[in-house]
Amino acid sequence: MGARVGFAERLRADLAAAELPGRVGFAAWDLVEREPVLLGAERVVPAASTIKVLVMITALRAVQAGRIGLEDPRELPAERVGGAGLLRQLRSVDRLSLRDLITLMIVVSDNAATNAVIDAVGFDAIRDCAADLGCTATRVERRLMHHHEPGRNETTALDQARVLDRLAGGTALPPELTEHALGVLAEQQVRDRLPARLPAGASCWNKTGELLGLRHDVGLVGTDRPRAVITVLVDELTDERSLSGYRGGPACDAIAALGRSAFDALG
Repeated sequence: MGARVGFAERLRADLAAAELPGRVGFAAWDLVEREPVLLGAERVVPAASTIKVLVMITALRAVQAGRIGLEDPRELPAERVGGAGLLRQLRSVDRLSLRDLITLMIVVSDNAATNAVIDAVGFDAIRDCAADLGCTATRVERRLMHHHEPGRNETTALDQARVLDRLAGGTALPPELTEHALGVLAEQQVRDRLPARLPAGASCWNKTGELLGLRHDVGLVGTDRPRAVITVLVDELTDERSLSGYRGGPACDAIAALGRSAFDALG
């Protein structure tokens, strides 16, 4: 009887056969077997909205420490930045609870909500949280859509996988807040990448990111609970759709195929 083929070996075969556009940073592993599958995993790229998972965990750690309450109302920034989300259009809304801001930040990737959460916790807390979660090359140094400000928002596929691994394993947050964070990620409305080709009964807890010429998705896959982490960061895209808009394109299709490969590799 032959030895059982594990998650890493199955996924490596699919990754080697995949036709990948642009430059790809990839990291994945089974949360039990823990053998990593890596490709360009430590290459630093613009984080785009994937950074919002780290911002969420930082905010929930502030809740855990008693520095802020989930139901505490937070004033929205006077400047409502554009990009993803709705708050820029909802001018009569001037404050929301931290709970609602986190939900908007993740589920519809609202940038104005993200900036309100960043203001609530501060850049130092985000930096410290990233370091504590094992990140080595992740920086959050300016608000979203504030391209005129100094500083960089960047990350790697490996850092993103480390953050999600710690969340799924229950070491990033206490149990109640872990369940809250996973519940928010499960409500993600942008489903054109990692979850797009998953079969019925599969679950995905993910956060996308996109800029012109760039498509990312980072997440956890499983059934009733996360069983594997997978992060795919793709930049230097040259196709017309990726260069002219923020949805679709060959990178999204490639990420969707890798999401299915990761799920199937669980056996």
